[in-house]
Amino acid sequence: MKFVNTVISGISIVTLLAVSGCAGKVQLPGVGEKVALMPTAQYIPKKTIEEGKELPYEASENPYLSTRSKVNKGSVLLFIEAKKAKRKGKLSVAKQKLGVITQKDDSLSGPWAMLGDIAVEQKEFKIAESHYKKAIEINEDNINAYTALATVQRMMGKFHLAQNTLALTLDLWPDFPEAHLNLGILYDVYLNQPKKAQAHMEASLYLTGYKNKQAQAWFEEVKSRTGIKTSFIVDESLDPVKKPEPVVSDSAVAK
Repeated sequence: MKFVNTVISGISIVTLLAVSGCAGKVQLPGVGEKVALMPTAQYIPKKTIEEGKELPYEASENPYLSTRSKVNKGSVLLFIEAKKAKRKGKLSVAKQKLGVITQKDDSLSGPWAMLGDIAVEQKEFKIAESHYKKAIEINEDNINAYTALATVQRMMGKFHLAQNTLALTLDLWPDFPEAHLNLGILYDVYLNQPKKAQAHMEASLYLTGYKNKQAQAWFEEVKSRTGIKTSFIVDESLDPVKKPEPVVSDSAVAK
């Protein structure tokens, strides 16, 4: 399970002080809501082949990086200081500096996401979940907050919620490799749906140029269990010889 802990549990520090985005774009499930798995097959990237040659794939833009706005210089400096303090293990100092930012400017998403990271380190998962949701409330394009939220939900045993959160992440950015990989691991280890896991692991590898050797090894192991040798990312309409196995309907809730 070392790879699970490295990929799905490892929450990276949010490094952007992104400001609030457009409201009403996505909606996370409410507390106590019955949660069914959301469809995700539509987010698998498709490579196209014409006359035996693969065409270059043009990944969509990361919406979080496209957020541009003027941020108070003092907030930027405090954020950098908080990041340094967190790196040194001075979590109380980091929280104090981030608290100052959130009190002075309620339009910044990044500080809340880092507060969530700190809460995870302190094993305060419910608090972390609340902080990540706050970051998303402020900026619904903060895909880093979505993947972090999905991770902490998984750590709390909320596997269907985590799946929903990752599905919403891919709705925002279908070409997000980390979301595909985390979703693949969630499907495989926690939801017992290896076919879907294989599809999303292949998507992650494809989008990152097959550079992650650990992910590649896991993908091969999953493929040996499913018995599916064909690709999920080939556009079958342009390459009829290589047709992927159909992805099992996402509407079925895992037992």
